Amino acid sequence: MSERLRDTVYLVFMTITVVALAALVLAAPDRDDRVQELGSRIRCPVCEGEAIIDSPAPMARDMMKLIRQRVDEGASDEEILSEITSSYSGAVLLDPPAEGATLWLWLAPLLALAGGISVILWWRAHPGGTPGSAKSATPSSPRRRSRAIAGGLLVTLVLGAVVVAAGSALQDREGPGGGAADLDSVDPSLVSNETMEAVIGANQDDPSIDGMRLALAERYFRAGDYRSAFPHYLAIAQSGTAADETAHTALVRLGWMAYDGNGEVETALELLDQALDIDAGSPMALYLKGLVLWCGADRPEEAGDLFQAVLDQADLEDETRTEVSDDLAAARRGEGCA
Repeated sequence: MSERLRDTVYLVFMTITVVALAALVLAAPDRDDRVQELGSRIRCPVCEGEAIIDSPAPMARDMMKLIRQRVDEGASDEEILSEITSSYSGAVLLDPPAEGATLWLWLAPLLALAGGISVILWWRAHPGGTPGSAKSATPSSPRRRSRAIAGGLLVTLVLGAVVVAAGSALQDREGPGGGAADLDSVDPSLVSNETMEAVIGANQDDPSIDGMRLALAERYFRAGDYRSAFPHYLAIAQSGTAADETAHTALVRLGWMAYDGNGEVETALELLDQALDIDAGSPMALYLKGLVLWCGADRPEEAGDLFQAVLDQADLEDETRTEVSDDLAAARRGEGCA
């Protein structure tokens, strides 16, 4: 084999090796691999040093559901890890992220390969010698030196492209905003009551927790568990930062629970009036205030006026319209509240 052909084969082999390494470094894991890898990096808050992927605890299962959801939504690994560790009190990473000082651990194999190639290229340019030896000082032919330099430049360029691309890929994984937690992105339907209570407890001062707090309170309310729902509705009503719609819902629920749970007529009317200050045409607030006036204060005429205001709205569902119409007719006839 001629010297030129041997050098060409050598350069092609080294180029293929570097490109293959680049493909391995930059290959994007599929959805299931990402979920498994992320789950193995987070310690379960209620377990003894166990990753959430290996834990049967309900909280760990909820955390894995959240990871799957966020992966499907296209969130980066760093966004998901930051969100989970910020949202769940006691959750921490089991290994360091690929950033800062630990980034060198990811790039070390590439640097080692570059060093090895440099040594090989030097050796080929100085056959039979070692650095500092007499023989190594013997000049090689201009053609041989040119091919060695060209090969070294080619490999260096490819390695540089790999390192830049790897750094860019790692930076992209961090996502915009440095991966700050976004509690509004958490789907409450994927999370148990226990986990939602833990998340809320760990983020008491975060305004974005109001959505999750309302979702949990609504679960309790629909189950008839007023005792558990009350503190969450109250926290929303008193926060001063909740959206109007969220605050309105909390006040309506508090008003009805005050009457239905404790028989507190005046407190119920006051809370429902606060809800109507936010949304004067709210059919639910109007109807519940009418019921409290009719059933609790024995003021059927005022209740009838509120029932009529509900019926004047065009977008009522048929079932609701029928129920309110029956109550209006009974109140107008002076009948007692059923």
